[in-house]
Amino acid sequence: MTSRGAQAPDTRVGADIDDPQYEASGRLRPRPWPVGPSESYGKVDFDDGEGRSVLTLYIQRAPEEGYVLHIEHLAAPLRVDGTLLRLSPAPHVDRNAADYRRITAARTAAAKAEAELDAAVSAARANGDSWEVIGAALGMSARKAREQFEHAQKRPRTGPSTR
Repeated sequence: MTSRGAQAPDTRVGADIDDPQYEASGRLRPRPWPVGPSESYGKVDFDDGEGRSVLTLYIQRAPEEGYVLHIEHLAAPLRVDGTLLRLSPAPHVDRNAADYRRITAARTAAAKAEAELDAAVSAARANGDSWEVIGAALGMSARKAREQFEHAQKRPRTGPSTR
């Protein structure tokens, strides 16, 4: 695997870059790191022997979080030596594919239907319907209906009505 080093901001070729111990265009000399997410410092693209990108890696220092390791464009599984951490590449997703759009549309419709069903059960309970009646409408037992939809009944109390 080879790397292509990205030059950090405010560096001068030759002055701030050492020869690396691996095949690359150079290695940055240590210097104080700026704090904050304004730039990506030390960003390196790693390629396989055929010039295909394997991953992009960089570290940022954040005021509260310390150092944050960023790994982007991961194209192959990555094992970190000395730890149990294993990273896998994100699957390639064609967001324009018909099946992808159909699934996301169905997921959205299901979420809306679930919210409507919760509202309908809440309204039925507010109107005095028993869990037996609601369960029959849902095609399940009263106990199952209560277990599944009792969360829709729990609302914070605001005190007595002022009407």
